Amino acid sequence: MGVLDKTRRSPGFRSRRATRMRAVLALLPAIAGCLFLACSDGAPPAPGPVAREPDGSFAVGRVRRTFVDTTRSTPGFDGHPDVAGRTLPTLVLYPAEGAVGTAPGDGAPPARAAGPFPLVVFAHGYGGVADVYLELLGAIASAGYVVVAPDFPVTSTLVAGGLDDYVSQPADLSFLVDEALAWSGSAESPLAGLVDPDRVGAAGQSLGGVTTWGVTHQACCRDARIRAGVPMAGALFPFPGDGFAAGGPPMLVIHGTADDTVPYARALDAYAATEPPRALLTLPGGDHILPYVKLGERTPALQSTIDATTAFLDLELKRERGAFERLLAVASPGVAELHTDGLAEP
Repeated sequence: MGVLDKTRRSPGFRSRRATRMRAVLALLPAIAGCLFLACSDGAPPAPGPVAREPDGSFAVGRVRRTFVDTTRSTPGFDGHPDVAGRTLPTLVLYPAEGAVGTAPGDGAPPARAAGPFPLVVFAHGYGGVADVYLELLGAIASAGYVVVAPDFPVTSTLVAGGLDDYVSQPADLSFLVDEALAWSGSAESPLAGLVDPDRVGAAGQSLGGVTTWGVTHQACCRDARIRAGVPMAGALFPFPGDGFAAGGPPMLVIHGTADDTVPYARALDAYAATEPPRALLTLPGGDHILPYVKLGERTPALQSTIDATTAFLDLELKRERGAFERLLAVASPGVAELHTDGLAEP
């Protein structure tokens, strides 16, 4: 489940993967609801911080670092033994000085004068790696966010048996929040002073969407520092412990109606389980890959994902003026349908 080169998908692999998916997908009742373009209902959320003026767009800097959580282990799979620690090669993108719209610059000078910036941790899909999402993650960073995206130690590989390690990944994201904040607090770090510890979000695609639900809403794994979540093409999977927890941060659920890996109905299930404020971005005809990954030209669905994600994060993490209107403006006949519940202009 995740970003895969279609040439690597044999019929047998697809069948085995579908069997594993059916085994872990939580079958919750689907909902009926308002799925019109940019419709809205529900009470507005409690007043947030004073609204901020938009901070514009930035060039993007890039660094890579391998973080190791020595307090946990990596389980064995397919004949591989357990390994002490969890090793997380990580892509870090950040607002930088320079020309907007250029490719991410390795080690580019951070735009510290405009910071500190909110932090977004991002989880890839099964068999994926962070770099596959560079178009999406670069757009988020350019909008004024520090983006931290790991390659998970098990699910970044295409091996039978590795899927089950999704239960460990919410804790990986929490660990990386710790590390990013510590890195920002170090005067010798490339991210010195760049991260705002009070504005943290989480996002992910496919199994990374499952991970996002885990770190925002599962009782075992919920991180109260995360104030907004964006699960893309994800679903509710079972986690150890007491299961889905009430409350949680505002969520933007993104899903394509033609997703043949995680059916669209699972997005409706997950959305129904959350409480306002929340939003659902439906991508008519959108599959499991192209609304999130650039393969050739940037598709309208990917553009909608980028625009909705940045507007939602600007609303919930930055409280920017005009962010809610920009979120509503993502709706486009035949391309994107938006349902909001409890969201409002700051």
